[in-house]
Amino acid sequence: MDLTSSGAGPIGPVIVLVAAGAGVLLGLYYYAVPLTGITGAPGVLLVIGSSVALVIDAVVLWFGGRGWVFGVFWTVGLLGALGTLAAACFLHAWSLSAAMMIVLIGLIVTIAVKTQRRRAVA
Repeated sequence: MDLTSSGAGPIGPVIVLVAAGAGVLLGLYYYAVPLTGITGAPGVLLVIGSSVALVIDAVVLWFGGRGWVFGVFWTVGLLGALGTLAAACFLHAWSLSAAMMIVLIGLIVTIAVKTQRRRAVA
């Protein structure tokens, strides 16, 4: 599978964007719907906020990720995804945990494609 084809957009940030967007929606579901066990919990608001930050991170990686900006936002995204994953596990929100695992996979794909392109240029 060629992840660096010129006709396609960057696949890693797209994966992060979709999974983080799902995290926002799942967080809103857990916060608003009764009988989820964590309805109205402040931890869910934290997860919603961090998922929104991951959406913004994905957009920056997609459009503005060059040089040190890429490194900073990739690292912040990694730390944010790991923190959100931990919070989702503490809340027993397993579908949200799965979404954050997909965000981590997207970040790994993003750095792998970036490294692969760098090697192809050299």
